[in-house]
Amino acid sequence: MLRRSLLVDNGELRPGCGHLPESWLDTDAFRQAMRATVRSPLLRVSAYGSPAGYLPLREALQKKLSEQGMPVHLEQIVTTSNTVQGIDMLLRLLLRQGGTVLLDDPCYFNFHANLALHGAQVVTVERGAEGPDFDRFQAVLAKHRPSVYLSCGLLHNPTGHSFTPAQAFRLLQLCKEYGCHIIEDDLYGDLHSNPPPRLAALAGAEHVSYLSGFSKILSANTRVSYVIAAPQLAAKLSHLKLMSGGGTSELLEQLLCRMLNEGSYGKHRKRIAERLLESGGRVFAWLKRAGCILPFPFTGGMFIWAKLPAGVNSEMLAREGMKQGLLLAPGALFSRQPHTEQYMRFNVAFSDAAAVEQAFSALLKQCLLSV
Repeated sequence: MLRRSLLVDNGELRPGCGHLPESWLDTDAFRQAMRATVRSPLLRVSAYGSPAGYLPLREALQKKLSEQGMPVHLEQIVTTSNTVQGIDMLLRLLLRQGGTVLLDDPCYFNFHANLALHGAQVVTVERGAEGPDFDRFQAVLAKHRPSVYLSCGLLHNPTGHSFTPAQAFRLLQLCKEYGCHIIEDDLYGDLHSNPPPRLAALAGAEHVSYLSGFSKILSANTRVSYVIAAPQLAAKLSHLKLMSGGGTSELLEQLLCRMLNEGSYGKHRKRIAERLLESGGRVFAWLKRAGCILPFPFTGGMFIWAKLPAGVNSEMLAREGMKQGLLLAPGALFSRQPHTEQYMRFNVAFSDAAAVEQAFSALLKQCLLSV
């Protein structure tokens, strides 16, 4: 299912995929920035880039972060090829072999796969519409003493939930009390039209390492991300990046820097966030008409987490949908808990179409008749 979701132009409907349609992207601005970057005398064709990343880009990111309530020093910003690489490097430095990591349940499927490579012990706490159950959260911290909590603060994948300031404050309070460092994956935060404060903005880099990127908003091929960490940890990240061959593309970093400084990224980001709000409202409505329960209110972003009608197994539904050219994202991709077999993630950008509504509703009706 994951491999099929990456294929393009094969005629399949893909409400379960994890990126935006190309028709939503500002490809003209992107190509214009690419042409200007290639022609610029500032582009170093044969030299290696800086281990910490292209300095003017880090300066542009510093300004962007300050506007989001996160004033940081330049030496705290390290670019990476993508957020997964950033998380992997942070885990190498923060986690001992066999250490324990706390995850939300459900969560992005790659978290479990990456932590398995690190030999980590994983514990989870369910993330609901009111955030985690904080009594359970505290009990897990006290019993398992995880050294890292890996989470997505805004527009969580797959539920779309964002921590409110009150939820964030309680979460930070508990993690600080039990010595648990937070890695905040903010890959989707720029898609929020009115975002609450990030965890890193509330707690600072000593307690929260923050990372984000641009592949979801600009292009899946724009593999530029960055990590914000405490100065000593950031220095170790730069060294690890250099030693592990993780050098980043200065071509892409200069392209992104140009789009940030000229304002085309900001305008595009705003348009996408507004469009997702509109599409999400329509998708939310048709999912309810189809008989799904929607435990999380839609506040923007790419994803809606839906509970299917009683008796419908999401993985079986997804396998049947795949035979019919309808690619879905069942709950088993995001959780190992049995109850999530009834859940499914929908990408609102790909689901806001009559053809998707009709195909899914027909498939669901077919499945209910066989129950």
